[in-house]
Amino acid sequence: MDKETKAQPILELPYSDRQLILVSDDQLVQATEKQARLALHEKQQGFDWKKIVEAALIDIIPLPFSRTLEATARETIRSWGRAREEGASVLPVGKTAAQQIDFPPGHPRDGVLYVGHPAKPSLYFTMADFHRVVFEHKFCEAIELLMSLGATSIRVEHISGWSKEFSARISVPLADADDASTGEAGAKRGVSQSLLYEANLAGVEPSLPDDLVWYHHEPTWQSIAKGRLKYGLNDFSLSVSYQDDFGINAGLKIALAKTGLDVGGKFEDHQSTVWRLEGKFRGATSA
Repeated sequence: MDKETKAQPILELPYSDRQLILVSDDQLVQATEKQARLALHEKQQGFDWKKIVEAALIDIIPLPFSRTLEATARETIRSWGRAREEGASVLPVGKTAAQQIDFPPGHPRDGVLYVGHPAKPSLYFTMADFHRVVFEHKFCEAIELLMSLGATSIRVEHISGWSKEFSARISVPLADADDASTGEAGAKRGVSQSLLYEANLAGVEPSLPDDLVWYHHEPTWQSIAKGRLKYGLNDFSLSVSYQDDFGINAGLKIALAKTGLDVGGKFEDHQSTVWRLEGKFRGATSA
């Protein structure tokens, strides 16, 4: 009899091992993990994921009648097997273990593929919305940072990638540029067309907000915070860039199309994007 090993909590796994997950019945996931361990123990040269899944389904047959698995759970785990056959490293997660994860409202659902936030382990989103919500999260953190540092004006301009159509679909605490822009002609026309958001605020005493995630990976953001907090910086210009697709791309979507897994809606593909944020802090005088 093989010794059972205690599974490592999902959020403690390396990101590459838990980036893609599928939530299913606890005992079915446990049976699948057991069959995968047996296959590894037998030193199979190539994992036969279909065989592993079917062995797991047979393994749970002795369950009491009251625990008979629904057809959706069975199909979910079969879809996982097909995803592994296509080379997608999807991790099956039991519903109990999934309670430590923050999903969108109404989730998790059977057969839906979720992708982990690259900088905040507890957050998972549907694959369809992954790029939109991750960029939104990073952009909103930059706005929160500037407001906490005492910004009295913020202008957001599109440099490359996602622009006005995309910006209309994300939630930010700033006015839409279409409402605030004057549409000036001449030399300022190009700037007006690239303006996405702008805001005027009263300004607060500068401080760093709690629970910053992206800040620790952005030296420019850190320099602006240091300049404001220690040296009385009066104005700012920083970029929010989104260059990495984290492997969540059209190629993965094509591979998953053969599996029966649901990406959770219309897939928003990655665009390499840069938005520039400029403005003044409290106490600055206008030129």
